[in-house]
Amino acid sequence: MGEDLRVVKTRRAVEGAMEKLLGERPFDAITVQAVLDEALVNRKTFYSHYRDKYDLVRKMADGFFADVMELVEARRQLGEVPQGPFGAMDALYGSLLAKRGLALALWDVKCEGLDFSGELGSIVENAYLSYFGDSGSGDPALQARLASAMVVTLLRYKLAAGESFTSSDIHAELDVLHRRALGAD
Repeated sequence: MGEDLRVVKTRRAVEGAMEKLLGERPFDAITVQAVLDEALVNRKTFYSHYRDKYDLVRKMADGFFADVMELVEARRQLGEVPQGPFGAMDALYGSLLAKRGLALALWDVKCEGLDFSGELGSIVENAYLSYFGDSGSGDPALQARLASAMVVTLLRYKLAAGESFTSSDIHAELDVLHRRALGAD
């Protein structure tokens, strides 16, 4: 049996209100009362689902990451995820783009238990390390961290612009960066 429809509607209203408010002002400037007013729910209802506004954004982020990883896995099972260290990035970005408003709303929220861009970075680092392991030259942990920083920066940039990109674009940007660093471009 599914979840109570009233509960589902309430959570959608509250989470939608927080997403809208995050698009208008910084997280620290948002009060529970502002969320209540926007969602048209009362205080008792809010607190029956969330401890506070921090719990609300944490649950929103948890749901977001669960949905994104489910979409990535579904694409992988359909054979839509290319091989290589950045192959899953196409599926990840497509999933992020499908939830662009929420991703951008949560991106800059930093509070206890939530660092959205840091969590994305961990996903990218782990994907890099699981593909390459400890093989090859150099420091794989450092390489994973550098790859993560670039990919997360690119994700944010492209999401904000509403532009699509692929793992090939990541490689192209890395090539340009490398040539410039060597003074060859």
